[in-house]
Amino acid sequence: MTVEELELLSFFGVEPTRADRDMPWPYNDFSYLIEVGGYTVSFRIAPAYKDLSLSVAHDGSELYGVRSVSIKDVRYHRDADRETLEIAVSDRDTIWFRLRPSLLITQEAGECSIPSMRLP
Repeated sequence: MTVEELELLSFFGVEPTRADRDMPWPYNDFSYLIEVGGYTVSFRIAPAYKDLSLSVAHDGSELYGVRSVSIKDVRYHRDADRETLEIAVSDRDTIWFRLRPSLLITQEAGECSIPSMRLP
């Protein structure tokens, strides 16, 4: 996985909860839980296994959720005043996730490949 532990710390602004206190990155399971702009964001990542979950709730109701195993990659991007996580679920499916200045989740899904048919 491309993303590094310090990049996630910068992105979320909080220390994660670790599944095993003695296990280092990337072999541990990290959970980030934050409140931002009235939303509760929960993000869990197991870098060595490439497992990830992300949920966003407002007033106790989940608005968005994704749970994925064996994702392709997670990349951290930092522009002048914005930090964004790029979650490459597969070669064709990507989730762009930003917390500040406002919460934004954009999902890009690739086209379905339909075999061509020849008509007589």
